[in-house]
Amino acid sequence: MKHDSYDNNGRIPQKDGVEEISVGIYTAGIPRLRHIAEGLTLLENMLIGKDFHWQRQLEALLPGRIEIKDGMLINHLPVEKYLECVVGSEMNPAAPPEFLKAHAIISRSWAVGKILGCHPEGDDGKYDTLSTLIGWDDTSAHIGFHVCSDDHCQRYQGVQPVSPEALEAIRSTQGIVLRDDSGKIVDARFSKCCGGKTEMFSTCWQDVDMSCLKSFDDPWCDLSNLPSARREDVLNSILKDYDLSTGGGYRWTATVSKESVRQNLLNKFGRDIGEIVSLRALERGPSGRISLLHIKGSGGSLDLGKELWIRRLLSSTHLYSSAFDIEDKGSYLKLTGRGWGHGVGLCQTGAARMALEGADAADILRFYYPGSHLS
Repeated sequence: MKHDSYDNNGRIPQKDGVEEISVGIYTAGIPRLRHIAEGLTLLENMLIGKDFHWQRQLEALLPGRIEIKDGMLINHLPVEKYLECVVGSEMNPAAPPEFLKAHAIISRSWAVGKILGCHPEGDDGKYDTLSTLIGWDDTSAHIGFHVCSDDHCQRYQGVQPVSPEALEAIRSTQGIVLRDDSGKIVDARFSKCCGGKTEMFSTCWQDVDMSCLKSFDDPWCDLSNLPSARREDVLNSILKDYDLSTGGGYRWTATVSKESVRQNLLNKFGRDIGEIVSLRALERGPSGRISLLHIKGSGGSLDLGKELWIRRLLSSTHLYSSAFDIEDKGSYLKLTGRGWGHGVGLCQTGAARMALEGADAADILRFYYPGSHLS
């Protein structure tokens, strides 16, 4: 398919295509760099999973050009090379080919949309008052680069082992993006597991919603009705080695002490409302993800949102999702939850199962981004 190019509204003009993307790289301390070859640099202390439970440091081979600007390491590289790195970083080499094709298309769509600035940005809807604290993490905070290497963008770990199937998925879809019915490139979000129902954009980020990011039941990510060997095939096809211990996140439980909630509120958000008395969901999205949580303390109360900040409050890193029910057990809270991640757009667990059961990339994308089309 011809390599198209795009204007700031995500529509096709008649000039050269988008060629390069700039990625901000998180490191453990000052970047330790070593020149390997022309266009290839070894970063000895890349930080992945920043503030998540799988946070770790690793060596990464960075293709393209390297720049350090205002203390941030920035990697400039061709868009299609970036996609190879993302698919290698996000995906297990055992992932089914049609799933890889679908993922290549949505990763390209999301990245090109960020380069062109045609997706929602800014801090609209954020609040910081004595009684209410609402915020989220998105790419609007990135200055001097398009996307970062952290999981709230796309997982980028430099040059990764990429299977022949993954390379073929990227090359066979080169230049192909998802568009909505107005012709704009879809803000193609994805998460590990929606938990049985996808979520609306506005539950997690700005107070807007998009035609192709709807909430609907997803029967594909419930693996409980599969034989154990088949269930393992699905999980092994999408989870990297450091993710496998999670079990996929479709259903989970967690306990959190009220004292740790108080400390997290103080350390992460700068608020102290005394000893925690109770937590109560004030607002939920269609999937059950809490977007506004009421926290009652002995010295006051606070309404906290949106979903990622709620997950940060209730874990030393990040809770699997904000789709949970709360049981008060006295000194601690028991959380019974569903899903892994924000749940917006493509559910990787469900998409992998669809592919393993015979769906092609177009089928997968039609299901998870209703009303979209390939361009």
